[in-house]
Amino acid sequence: MVALALHLHQMSLNITAGLGLGGNESYPDLFQPCDSFPDGVKVIDGHIGIPELPVVGFEGKFDFVKMMRGLAE
Repeated sequence: MVALALHLHQMSLNITAGLGLGGNESYPDLFQPCDSFPDGVKVIDGHIGIPELPVVGFEGKFDFVKMMRGLAE
């Protein structure tokens, strides 16, 4: 689990978790669909679990993937 001080994106969150730094600032609802956490991840008492997803986790965000596919077409 990584503590949150509800500002940075998923890559920073994953780096923080991987290095065991203990906390990362995030605004999970501000920059949709590009920011926030993968679908299904819930903030509980200021903490989240890091899901096991490939690369930085954007692949776990349906709306972001849909937007990117639309741009690629």
